[in-house]
Amino acid sequence: MQNEHLNFETIKAASDIISAIVESSLLERDGVIPVKSDKLSFFKKSPNNISISFRDTEVYLKIKMNIQKGINILEETTQIQKEIKDEIIHLTGLKVRRVDLCIDKMVPQSSLEDLRY
Repeated sequence: MQNEHLNFETIKAASDIISAIVESSLLERDGVIPVKSDKLSFFKKSPNNISISFRDTEVYLKIKMNIQKGINILEETTQIQKEIKDEIIHLTGLKVRRVDLCIDKMVPQSSLEDLRY
């Protein structure tokens, strides 16, 4: 079987699409917020809450997020992983090998809005 490799332009475009999918997915969910990012790259603000790796045509993700206390973590993270994986496959055609979620903070409801972008 022939190995497929992605070129730089494809990886850049896929990374932008994947980042948008992840941020949109997390922001649409009640009680879940991506970790804020203040890290600047040479070109623009770089989200350090999302780590995207490519191996051939496979994608590996690590996502940091905050979650509201009282939410069923297993149920919520399972739904988020499935939603993100399905969207990436649908929009890019790439294989999603892993979607690792890391909960940075458990926050009370009153602090949730302070953590939004």
